[in-house]
Amino acid sequence: MSTVRVWLIIAAPLVVQFAFAGLAAGVLRALGLISGDSATLTSLPQALVLLGAYVVLLVAILLAARALGEPREVLALRRVPFAQGAAMAGAGLVVGIVIALALEPIFHGQASQRIDAGALDSPAAVIALVISLFTIVVAAAICEELYFRGLLYGRLDTRLGAASAIVGSAGLFGLVHFEPNAFPTLFGLGLVLGVVRWRSGSVAPGIAIHAANNILAAVGILMASS
Repeated sequence: MSTVRVWLIIAAPLVVQFAFAGLAAGVLRALGLISGDSATLTSLPQALVLLGAYVVLLVAILLAARALGEPREVLALRRVPFAQGAAMAGAGLVVGIVIALALEPIFHGQASQRIDAGALDSPAAVIALVISLFTIVVAAAICEELYFRGLLYGRLDTRLGAASAIVGSAGLFGLVHFEPNAFPTLFGLGLVLGVVRWRSGSVAPGIAIHAANNILAAVGILMASS
């Protein structure tokens, strides 16, 4: 398989996800179901678009991995001894928190992402909040790690080595959130996740770190909106 084709396959999941999210958001805006630039966790249309975007991303990742080889190997879906994985995840989470605490007062990355909890004033709002939290904590952690530390990291590692894979996957991870102020913190977290991927040989500890990090971020959003 040619190098160009390989990179087109690797790029495809992100392109498909962005296209879906942009199209769905555009349709909802045209129908008057969402408005403004901020994301609201209790908006059911926004919650469904967000969940749908990650479902699309997951399917695209699995298809891309199958096109490149044995999916479990391509995505680094390997078992890690529990004690080793837990130790790596715990250490990585602590380092990630330290990075966030150091950089947030300088860059205000979380505030720049304009995410608001919204009001729990209807059954639809409660359902939306549950969907949003599931998407942020579970779906985002799994899909983003499978893509950045699985699909992308593996190819960069094969072509350029582990250091380039760690830095490259962290850089793109920060860039695709499209928030300049959040980039330093996201890049730092990406480096931590890349190092854990390198040391463990698996995406599993990184998924745990990512999920825990997103739980903390979600709690912060809820507390700020209360």
